[in-house]
Amino acid sequence: MTGALVTSDDLAAACRAAGLPGGAPVAPGPGPLASPSYKALESASVIVDARPGPVFVKVIHPEMRAGFDLPAAMSLARAAGEIGVGPEVLWSDAGAGAIVMTALLPAAGWRTANQAVLQDPAVVAAAMAALRALQATAPLAHRFDPFAEIDRLIAGFAAIGAPLPADTGWLRAVLALCEPMMEDAVLAPCRNDGAASNLLVGSGGVQLVDFDRAGMMDPLYEVGALLAELTDFETDMIPGFVAYLGHFDAVAFARARLWSFVDDMLHGLWSRLQAHRSARGGVEWQKYGEWRLMRLRLALNHPGFEEKIRIVRGQA
Repeated sequence: MTGALVTSDDLAAACRAAGLPGGAPVAPGPGPLASPSYKALESASVIVDARPGPVFVKVIHPEMRAGFDLPAAMSLARAAGEIGVGPEVLWSDAGAGAIVMTALLPAAGWRTANQAVLQDPAVVAAAMAALRALQATAPLAHRFDPFAEIDRLIAGFAAIGAPLPADTGWLRAVLALCEPMMEDAVLAPCRNDGAASNLLVGSGGVQLVDFDRAGMMDPLYEVGALLAELTDFETDMIPGFVAYLGHFDAVAFARARLWSFVDDMLHGLWSRLQAHRSARGGVEWQKYGEWRLMRLRLALNHPGFEEKIRIVRGQA
């Protein structure tokens, strides 16, 4: 792979490396969509008609690989399949950024989650149970650090001469109040990506997909990110949080919410940076990035932000 994007030849090479039958019927995977739902942006994919059933072949775009630890991603995807909370991994090659999994298709009743789907308490409970199960799997070698990633993204703007949002320095300085949570976190294997589109919902329950940001992290990071996908109102997040923890804990809830703000800055800057450097100029990177940063600004300007910092520090 020499270009910024995965080509059809690259996908065919991954199929051959995985031992998939040549000449088998192939259909395109999901197309890239940034707004309103962040979906299929890091990779290209195809569905291959194989035996005993169709498989999903995914290859990460070269332009997207910075910031991902692909060995960790492949390892956690495999663990998810082994315990039944994700598609079974049939083959992977971290060096090539390629993975083959059983395909969960609409024809079999699977659908991508969105905010409307996540209004069903049973779906949220199943998603939270899947996260808890995944977080109990074997430790990963990589530790995910969202603050380091945010700083790398800020440097990325400077490297290409792209303009940062005018308030980037203020946003980063305020979020620095959350950094001590990295020091006292009890780490677990996490996807570190709470996008609703990374959940597939069907009669078989909820399956977790997209492990690109996998690494050891505070489990409440991806819980907080998922809660932010459910609703904008914290009172409506509480049932989902209780579904994860089994009871309400004010400190843990505040911690989860603070992590969701950190995640907003990470994904907001990530998407805005792609708007300047991605070869796929037609993708609405800027729109999605602006929405995530707008949500972050609302949170940091609200008195509840300082209250959460105090709760986590035991000062409330």
